[in-house]
Amino acid sequence: MSLFIILGTYSNKGSEGLVEGNSDRKKAMETLTLSVGAKLINYHITRGIYDFTMQTEAESFEQIAAMNLKAKAAGTVSKLDVLESIDINTVRKIAKDVNFQPPKV
Repeated sequence: MSLFIILGTYSNKGSEGLVEGNSDRKKAMETLTLSVGAKLINYHITRGIYDFTMQTEAESFEQIAAMNLKAKAAGTVSKLDVLESIDINTVRKIAKDVNFQPPKV
């Protein structure tokens, strides 16, 4: 499984629901992730340029993309940025064999 970090901002509709309602957003995100076969690791409402962050384990990026598409279609989020955690040791191993010669200027 891969670990995905999702950074998001709520739309006006999503913000209104957060302020006016008493919904459990973490529970809603858990239901969302489970529905595509992924697992919610953590969810936080945040201060700053993003309104929330969530960490999710999934077998594929497509699972994450489907969740994000559904949330955007519902009109509750306006921006979602997805980061995938990587194993730097694997990257280093592959990088050792990369054949790259910078072009001459």
